[in-house]
Amino acid sequence: MLILLLVLATSVTRAQDVHFSQFGMSPMMLNPALSGFSSGDIRMYANFRTQWNTVAGSGAYRTFAGGLDAALGKATKYSSFAGLGVSFFSDQAGTAGFQTNRVDVTFAYHFVINKRHNTSLSFGIQGAFNHRGFDPSKSTYDSFYDPSTGTSGNNGTQEQFTRTKVYFGDVGVGAFFSTTVKKRTDLYFGLSFNHLNQPSISFFANGNNNTAADKLYMKTTLHGGVSVPVSDRVWLVASFFVMIQGPAQQYNIGTHVKIQLGNKTNSRTYLSLGLQARIAKGLETPMGDAVIIQTRLDYRAFTLGLSYDVNVSKLRTASSTFGAPEVALMYTITTKHKPRAIFCPFMP
Repeated sequence: MLILLLVLATSVTRAQDVHFSQFGMSPMMLNPALSGFSSGDIRMYANFRTQWNTVAGSGAYRTFAGGLDAALGKATKYSSFAGLGVSFFSDQAGTAGFQTNRVDVTFAYHFVINKRHNTSLSFGIQGAFNHRGFDPSKSTYDSFYDPSTGTSGNNGTQEQFTRTKVYFGDVGVGAFFSTTVKKRTDLYFGLSFNHLNQPSISFFANGNNNTAADKLYMKTTLHGGVSVPVSDRVWLVASFFVMIQGPAQQYNIGTHVKIQLGNKTNSRTYLSLGLQARIAKGLETPMGDAVIIQTRLDYRAFTLGLSYDVNVSKLRTASSTFGAPEVALMYTITTKHKPRAIFCPFMP
């Protein structure tokens, strides 16, 4: 089991970046072009996710992320503006203590391209410092196995690593477009590229014979959605998320119902309920990975999101379909007398 968890942790983290089911609640991780893109002046958010508790026990995967970004520039009705943000995440995978830590600095510029301030085009760039490491003393290898007795012996480990920690920097870029196509019907699309320099992540100082395995694959992310009113206080929100990184691919598609609570004229309280389906593809054929149950409460400047991944993949025999609970928090501060005049779409 220890070997299995180490292999899973290493292969997953090398092939595909850390990500959240509530991808819209970690905006700078989703797309650098979203830095500072909010109706307020300062935005803070935090995310926590744990996974495979029924399989890995104390070695379950745990991810914590957070960010702070700000809109820069005078908040006039028609003006474009810039965004600057700092974000991070820390991920621990498996019993070998495999850790991935990252800090990003992100800059974006948002062009408001019509006088009704409901259409914008944004571009962003992101620089990151990364750390990866593991503890070999917590791992079990083939060399511990004694074939003469069929049990684990005292052979000691024959695996030798030049280093158990890797530090590297990388760069990402992104673009984001949002508009109101007609009254109360909103549309958005985003595209981002991360790890453009494809840095080396090998634990061997000079790499190994498979140079592709030494590099962090470039990640391409495409996301979008549409919000359509079905009554005065109810919207139907459809969204999608596609992530391609080397041989790993992920496809999310979901639908949410968003309901305005309180007075329909001036209430800023909304409740949304929804489902997503996630399909994963690696070296094998595509397979159903999870059904994601989500709920979200927007109350004035505060947002709380909860989700749970119900595992439907081949691992469900071991996981008993239990997957990953996730909590997301966001708070937006408006320092001016009026909110910044820009349309910000609902992203689950």
